Amino acid sequence: MGNDINAIGFIPARLESTRLPRKLLADLCGKPVLQRTWEGAKNSKFLKDIIIATDSNEIAEFCEKIGAKVYRTPSSFQSGTDRIIWAYKNLSTKSDFVVNIQGDEPFIDGKDIDRLIIGLREQSNACVSTLISKIENQEEIFSTSVVKVVCDIDGFALYFSRSPIPFIRDTYKEEWISRHSFYKHIGIYCFRSSALEVFSKLPPSKLELAEKLEQLRLIENGMKIFCVETNRKMVSIDTSEELLKAKQLIA
Repeated sequence: MGNDINAIGFIPARLESTRLPRKLLADLCGKPVLQRTWEGAKNSKFLKDIIIATDSNEIAEFCEKIGAKVYRTPSSFQSGTDRIIWAYKNLSTKSDFVVNIQGDEPFIDGKDIDRLIIGLREQSNACVSTLISKIENQEEIFSTSVVKVVCDIDGFALYFSRSPIPFIRDTYKEEWISRHSFYKHIGIYCFRSSALEVFSKLPPSKLELAEKLEQLRLIENGMKIFCVETNRKMVSIDTSEELLKAKQLIA
């Protein structure tokens, strides 16, 4: 199984970020965040290649130092997916599946990547698959840096938001987590190459610009996203507090 799967992985890597500048090169228990993400992705059995796409000289030099493949891109992109689309097209590579692995996901594992690829291959009406995990603490429900997701009964995403979704009416907020299951989005997507081509021609959508969430461009244009749940403890690095949480989780 897997010999017939043609998949390539990209890690879009931008050095400067709004809430935590230089986070991808921030130390996480002896290794930079980006290195941990790349090493986790390398455990995938189905990815034929993993390429870090960056506009940063510093990140490119670091990639060469650790032996990661790197491809230089322009800096004028709205999202990480826009960056990997440019890299994928300019590399002239052909693949059935293109996996976008956000560089600030240091707990990503190759097994989860493989589950996304298989999940998308089996869901013929899905354009994209992505990873979600159950929220286990109250704080994450109300954190704007934690992206929440709600799905339909078949596992397809209905909406993503930085706000708590769903809203639990007539209940104290402290009780929400005991009244309903909340899920957070993990920053990794598996695209059919045909869906990536469609996405590349779509302008940023109104919902995407409002929430600063690129996956809303897909939903707003009727492209189905299949969600695959993982039980792994995951911390996306978007703030200094999350970097501290990640260090505690590793420790």
